[in-house]
Amino acid sequence: MDGYSSRDPEWKKELIKHINSEREITNERVPVMALSTVDLEGRPAVRIVSPRGFVGDGFLRISAADSGQWTSDVLTFCTHAQSNKVRELVNTNEVQLVFWLPSVRVQVRCSGHAHMLFHPENPNYSTLSLDIRHRMRPRDGTDAECQGRRDERRESIAAGGPVEPNVCVEIDTEFIREQAYLNHSPVIQAWYAWPAPGRVRLSDPSLYPTSIPHIDDKQEAEKYEANARRNYVLVFIDINKVDIVKLDESTRTQYVRRGDTSWSITEVNP
Repeated sequence: MDGYSSRDPEWKKELIKHINSEREITNERVPVMALSTVDLEGRPAVRIVSPRGFVGDGFLRISAADSGQWTSDVLTFCTHAQSNKVRELVNTNEVQLVFWLPSVRVQVRCSGHAHMLFHPENPNYSTLSLDIRHRMRPRDGTDAECQGRRDERRESIAAGGPVEPNVCVEIDTEFIREQAYLNHSPVIQAWYAWPAPGRVRLSDPSLYPTSIPHIDDKQEAEKYEANARRNYVLVFIDINKVDIVKLDESTRTQYVRRGDTSWSITEVNP
């Protein structure tokens, strides 16, 4: 989450700008955010997670052929396939994310719907329920042909016609999920080979590898890595509302999605 394109929505530019300002002060590499879900008994459940970034940005390229010409407002994070989060999101996929950046005194709340992508060998695997093509934009100076196709889409919408996805975009969701996994440290990758989170810890230390590449037995290392990959879930958040509060300026701005790539902006009381 280091940069943005001029074609990104204003709230994304604001978020990344404030995250970068926070980093300059604290030297923290990755921002954290609170994820709010609804548990199976209908109660709120909140925990801290680390965002993996926006689809199309950084290492989250949309396919092996993508050279960095695409950007989006779809935010991602990861989780263990056997975690409570997964069960909660299967039951209700409405979520809210909160970034609190204390040094710059900015709060950013993002509301939307979570769409999970499991490993193909995981029993819960299915194709991604979110068609990301609707959320992709070419970066500045790239894909003029696709820009023309987007103009055609806008004309079709204005005439009351069907809303077609951006067919110029070729997306390999498994490639995105794999890149997210590979860009973790070996220590974090090993965590996904552990038993289900939130259960009673078992006494066998071999069930809790601290770093998969450091396991001497090659066969054992491959077993743990295969298990870690099966347990790795990438969650795509399709954001539909953003609320940004700047305490030092006593301002609050709300952004509401109006279409695939357009947003309304309203200044409200803090």
